[in-house]
Amino acid sequence: MRPLVWVPILGATAVAVACVLVAVAGGTTCAPGMAATVCLGGPVSSIRDLLGVAVATGVIAGVLLAASIVSQARRHRRLSTVLDRAASPARLADQEVRLVPGLGAPHVAGLAHPRIYCPADLADRLDESELRAVLLHERHHQLAHASARLVVLAAILPAVGRLEAGRRWVERRRAALEIAADVHALGAGASRAELARALLKLGSASLDVSLPSYSSASELRLRHLTGETIPASRGPDSLAPVVLPVVAFAACLVWRLMA
Repeated sequence: MRPLVWVPILGATAVAVACVLVAVAGGTTCAPGMAATVCLGGPVSSIRDLLGVAVATGVIAGVLLAASIVSQARRHRRLSTVLDRAASPARLADQEVRLVPGLGAPHVAGLAHPRIYCPADLADRLDESELRAVLLHERHHQLAHASARLVVLAAILPAVGRLEAGRRWVERRRAALEIAADVHALGAGASRAELARALLKLGSASLDVSLPSYSSASELRLRHLTGETIPASRGPDSLAPVVLPVVAFAACLVWRLMA
């Protein structure tokens, strides 16, 4: 499910709730001899009210999402600035990188112009083949602007993270970015064993979770690197947020028109 899909989902949920409230409150009912305009006035007015609620909720949800994205983008920019101040340019395994003392693991940071940041001792911690595999992985993050995508995921997390299905969806999206970078590295000549060894050697990074790194969704990455197929998250958990509000709204609307 793509991030912006959550906006209409929130709108549909609000419509379903409003529909139930309107149904409970009641409205104009038809009686023998009553004019059609009077008979239908209540349901038609209720439908207009529900559509108004849907539009208003969609606008509010969109504004809140945009504000959250801006907040996360500013946070990421501050972190990129800190990295730039501490970094020095270098070249490792034919890749332009910036070395940062004390950094736990390689990262790609920057929204408009992403750069690869590496620990100053990375070449000492990995052998030559592992180093090449790691930097091919990070190069894909750089080309795919993974940092911008993770900023959006970080902005969505407060809204969906209260539900287990929402947290699982965000984690799978992060893992998908990491696995795509692994696939790129494998296509460029790296091996699964090299990537897996590097992941285990580098361990967990200590920086912000909105940065693409070897710490994100590491369990799913290891399962992929060992050849295990990761099932797509298209089960009931991912469909329920879309289907349930729509069904509730349709059922409520039919009930109101027939009442």
